[in-house]
Amino acid sequence: MSHRLLKRKRYLIFYFIVVYMLLVFFWWWIMMFRKDNELYRDKVQLLYYRYQQEDSSLYIREYEDLMDEKERKKWMIIGEGATFLILMVFGIYRLRSTITKEVVVADKQRNFLLSITHELKSPLASAKLNLQTLNTRKLSLDQQRLLLHNTESDVTRLNDLVEKILLASRIGHDNMHIHKEEVNFSEITEDCIEATKNRNPQMQMNVDLTDGVWLNGDEVLLKSLVLNLLENAVKYAPKNTPISLRLNKVNEMAVLDVCDEGKPIPDEEKIKIFDRFYRTGSEDTRTTIGVGLGLYIVQQVALMHHGTVKIIDRKEIGKIFRIEIPYIGAI
Repeated sequence: MSHRLLKRKRYLIFYFIVVYMLLVFFWWWIMMFRKDNELYRDKVQLLYYRYQQEDSSLYIREYEDLMDEKERKKWMIIGEGATFLILMVFGIYRLRSTITKEVVVADKQRNFLLSITHELKSPLASAKLNLQTLNTRKLSLDQQRLLLHNTESDVTRLNDLVEKILLASRIGHDNMHIHKEEVNFSEITEDCIEATKNRNPQMQMNVDLTDGVWLNGDEVLLKSLVLNLLENAVKYAPKNTPISLRLNKVNEMAVLDVCDEGKPIPDEEKIKIFDRFYRTGSEDTRTTIGVGLGLYIVQQVALMHHGTVKIIDRKEIGKIFRIEIPYIGAI
């Protein structure tokens, strides 16, 4: 059974149980009204036989008292039934919210397992094939260097993935300690640009850096922030389109803009994409690499440095990821 059919089956079972509970509730509610009416009908008959040969004024007084009691009983049943119905509807709503959250978590876990499996197997398989080729064939020096270079790239990719997972795990703990000091954010950004260019030699990049942007922050975390932003832009920018990076000071804030010409992000996704392990679409059909941790790390690192992350839709085409962090002297 496919994942989608299994999820649909869960919801069908849930709604079947809900409809059954509501039908049973209304059936018992109606039965209580009927039984109550039958009870007071019998009481009225007994009252009539009792006072048939006596003073009619006593009969009328007790009859009115009986009708008042019936009216109070009716409203008591209505009130108790309405209260129970409200509590049941509230319980159903909370239960459905819980089920929905569990389904979302299960989807995230499934997507993460699928993506992490792919991210681990691909470079491992490539590195293994390169080493087997080196071991079994006589190759020229240039061919050997090419295979060794490709293997090194695969190992670097695996190492980056492990470091990203470990960093995301550390960020998730409240007792995480960050080492803040005066760092040159301009130099950090420049180093990240060079590293990204080395990994993606065909990438076109327009850079506008303001020198001497100093922050009170953790150098390793800030480097991870910039690298993940650039990696995200490279991943989703169409081929042969430029990526733009700007760093400047605006209103006592260091503002880093990373722009690409990729598809705009739907408004309903703009908050979700910063969740841990969240990726748009399904791993069954997705073609881009990654495990859904990059933007989560970006947002968390920005928050650790009293900063914010914004997504701005460009007027012409594409989008801008904007990081704003107070520079030294602003806080």
